[in-house]
Amino acid sequence: MDKMKKAAILFLLSLFIGYAAVLSSEEVIDRIVAVVNEEVITLTDLRIAEAFGVYDEELKTGEGNTRSHILEKLIDQKLVIQLSGEEISVADEELEETLRRMTEELGKSEVDRRLAEFGLAWDDLKECVQEKILYQTIIAQKFSKVNPVSVKEIEDYYQRIYVPAQKEKGAEPKPMMEILAEIESSIKQEKIKNQVEDWITNLKEKSDIQIMIKDIMASA
Repeated sequence: MDKMKKAAILFLLSLFIGYAAVLSSEEVIDRIVAVVNEEVITLTDLRIAEAFGVYDEELKTGEGNTRSHILEKLIDQKLVIQLSGEEISVADEELEETLRRMTEELGKSEVDRRLAEFGLAWDDLKECVQEKILYQTIIAQKFSKVNPVSVKEIEDYYQRIYVPAQKEKGAEPKPMMEILAEIESSIKQEKIKNQVEDWITNLKEKSDIQIMIKDIMASA
């Protein structure tokens, strides 16, 4: 089946699901939102991540539609997991600890309430969190090493970023020698971020990604 036929079938399927979406004013049926190399992302995937704040940390500085940013994260995750070539699994202990922290933060009764509100099972949440941990593990292993930070880079960061930021806050900039480790860490994190973004951009160029229903981003 060629890509045009596949896209047409998936689009018609998504429209059919959407047509049957509302059985009552309170109930929304799942539907296809995007397809990444034939792997589906559904409205349920988005709703779980949104309701439980799975990507709150990553989206702190984001602007615009939160759900659209979550979709971008889900697409990135699926691409990395599909195409990384890494044979990695998530340890049960790590998964359970992440879920424990999430439950502790929200409260067990609130977690149960949200699951019931969205008609979701505990395994739906577990699967979402597991995929995020797997993505983070692959990224950490692939980009754990970066080139050493030069003195020139540290000086440039200090003058161009650190000093103006401190002055904007009305604070006195510390001498560069006192914050060398902090500056070096910031530069390394920025380098890793850029490397990850470039790698994912390259993965996207090699992939078949289809956003099935764009206006679903505003749906309940």
